[in-house]
Amino acid sequence: MKKDDTWIRSVCDQCRGDCGILVHRVDGVVVDIKGDPDCPNTLGKICAKGYAGIMNLYDPSRVLTPLKRTNPEKGLGIDPKWVPISWDEAMDTMVEKLSKVMKEDPRKVSFAAFDNYGMWAIMPSWLRAFGSPNYRWYGFYCGNYLHSCTYLTNGTFHCDHDIAHVKYLMLFGNQTGFGAGLNPNLSAQTVAAARKKGLKVVAIDPICNHAASKADEWVPIRPGTDSALTYGMIDVLLNELGIYDQPFLKKYTNGPYLVQPDGYHFRRDGKPLVWDAAEGKAKPYDAEVADYALEGSYTVDGIECKPAFQLLKEHVHKYTPEIVSKITTVPAATIRRLAEEFGREAMIGSTILVDGVELPYRPAAANFYRGAGAHKHGVAAAVGIQILNMIIGNFYVPGGHMGQNLIGPSWSWQPQQFEGLIVPSSNHDAGHGINYYTAEVKEPETTALMELYPMSASPAPNNLASNLEPEKYKLPYTPEIFLCCRQNLFTGGCDYELTAKVLKQFKFIATFSTHIDEMAEFADLVLPESTNLEKLEVLPHRLNWSHSPKTGWWYWGVRQPVVPPLGEARNWCEVLLELADRIGFLGALHENWNHQFGLKDPYKLDPAKKYSWVEVSEMRLKSQFGADKGLEWFKENGFVKIKRTVDEQYPLPWLKVRFPLYNEVFKTAGAKIKKVTEGMGIMDWDLSDYEALLEWRPGWEESKNGFDLSASNFRVPTHSTSMTAQNPWLSEVAENNPYAQRILIHTETARRRGIKNYDKIFVESAVGKVTGIAKVTEGIHPEVIGISSHFGSLAKGKPVSYGKGTNFNRLLPYDRDPVSTGVSACVAVKVYKA
Repeated sequence: MKKDDTWIRSVCDQCRGDCGILVHRVDGVVVDIKGDPDCPNTLGKICAKGYAGIMNLYDPSRVLTPLKRTNPEKGLGIDPKWVPISWDEAMDTMVEKLSKVMKEDPRKVSFAAFDNYGMWAIMPSWLRAFGSPNYRWYGFYCGNYLHSCTYLTNGTFHCDHDIAHVKYLMLFGNQTGFGAGLNPNLSAQTVAAARKKGLKVVAIDPICNHAASKADEWVPIRPGTDSALTYGMIDVLLNELGIYDQPFLKKYTNGPYLVQPDGYHFRRDGKPLVWDAAEGKAKPYDAEVADYALEGSYTVDGIECKPAFQLLKEHVHKYTPEIVSKITTVPAATIRRLAEEFGREAMIGSTILVDGVELPYRPAAANFYRGAGAHKHGVAAAVGIQILNMIIGNFYVPGGHMGQNLIGPSWSWQPQQFEGLIVPSSNHDAGHGINYYTAEVKEPETTALMELYPMSASPAPNNLASNLEPEKYKLPYTPEIFLCCRQNLFTGGCDYELTAKVLKQFKFIATFSTHIDEMAEFADLVLPESTNLEKLEVLPHRLNWSHSPKTGWWYWGVRQPVVPPLGEARNWCEVLLELADRIGFLGALHENWNHQFGLKDPYKLDPAKKYSWVEVSEMRLKSQFGADKGLEWFKENGFVKIKRTVDEQYPLPWLKVRFPLYNEVFKTAGAKIKKVTEGMGIMDWDLSDYEALLEWRPGWEESKNGFDLSASNFRVPTHSTSMTAQNPWLSEVAENNPYAQRILIHTETARRRGIKNYDKIFVESAVGKVTGIAKVTEGIHPEVIGISSHFGSLAKGKPVSYGKGTNFNRLLPYDRDPVSTGVSACVAVKVYKA
């Protein structure tokens, strides 16, 4: 007879979607996982990754005890000669190393993590309390360019679209709605439902990936040219068809702001001016204006000025479809047709009733993610796509473009602004509240060099440069200790040789690991990390990615342990809490948490008191939801849900901010950076993209000596980053997918090189060389080699994934975007038979 047979509510952690799940436990063993129908983000379903979470828990190759290196030599494939040690010895070592550095200079400690939860719930507060600012080491090119743009253009960390009403969806380099991207499970369900109602999808991508293969139209494009394509479409809309939403542009953008010949706004008494066409004079942007002028030229105080929108029209006119076609390889006729369809399907001027409220209706949207801008000069691609959306006036209205939770029930309703332009909110966890307009530029103190990149939301890749040459960047210290959890700087980074060189420079490295991966091979200490089915994490649904407006709800849940941790595995957040206590900065950590989580009396953490991880979690829940909704309530009931109001779902008519069609802030930032870097003796700093109207620039350059193709990567819906490649069930699925673990090459390109289907081939870049099995296909741009994002592990400690597939990142040079710092994923390669 079964002694234990129960279903337990929790939250998946197999990607960043954080789907609600029901876990079936029988006699202490997890036997099944399914979607929680009570979770708005799941709708009762989960994907293959979610089901396969069982195999993460019971993987026999998991690290289940602390390990200590005995071989001083470090490198990929070099045996660290691990010896098991006790947790007491491991903690004593950590306390000794960290205490010493804390007394000398706490800034010598850096932490890298890409853990869905801990990277924001504990790592930043823990390091701040310790005294180090070096916690921005994550996501080498996950969304670097994207977040830099969306913070600026829509005021949030992300971008999305209103699937409930959109009729024409243009996907630039992303697979949202087709098993990947933001909230993949939910998006797949909602997009599938919308397709049945007539939604048209156009996928613009070098590879006919999962989304493109299911779309109504696939538009193959040369990698790194999306910005040129968007500018070409904008040129057609503005200068050929005259299709644009004048009321939106006048009221909700800085299109009317007057610009001087030097590219800066014309200001009087510190305020940008606009031209009132009805009264024939210039006025401050926030004055009563009868009719904003969008076009023309006007003389103000003897200076000829033009509205920003006029400058945009002139700027994009150099990107005619004929010129853009040569850049992108997309036919000029296709560019014109796509622009016309986008403008027509937007139904500019139309309205719709939602819950009895009449709202603007713009059922066309352009959505983007990594692919469109994961290259040098990638911010220009993101900005171009956002301008395309602004042209049709589709921001925050039914059918259109959405930022991720701009406003909501627990923070200030009206977004902040600077000179009328939207500024990201700092009142909720959707972001850091970055104000690009007032950001200070100075000599850096952080290894992420944040101080020199005021337009970047995620300058993580800079950590390689600063740790390699701290003296160049005038860092007042030399980093010595590196801590890491769920961040693989190899499979998720670039240039393996350079990365290894940086890691070897640290005096001490400790990783929290489930397996001996490439990072663990460089560690001095490996601490066994628990899986999501073994740990407690309250409120994992962050407002900046897994808290989706598509649901029509606000929702908060709990990830709870379903079984005790196997072996000696521990939740790394709990380990850090204990370290703070033993090193002596627990009180400072509590004060940081009080601020970060907005804890209110009587649930504030007492700096003089010691709390367990469970108690901290309890205080967070009760502070936000009241005494009757503590941990036990959430464990039993799963979720707190609040229905979104119309103004929360579609806030545009109530907003009193403008969106930047013209980005003077880039020019301002560039001038600040130039002054500081030249003062530091760095005379060759790349400022090419610090312009008010961005240009298309090549995302990669063809090299000589046969480097005549571009390698591009793609995502497989049954995998997430590189962390799921070790999962036995998901690995089997990939092995039976004819594309997932193979190298895609176009039929004609393969023929010219004498390559046949399933031949073994080499792909070589300036910094790396990989081998794999060719998949000859028509579903790829002829100039492109396609390699997925998930496979090719070099770590024998991950036996399921070791040697399977090809790792794309080994080919990538350390080439960063000058604005966002994202590592370029466009790389020139040569391809030949093995």
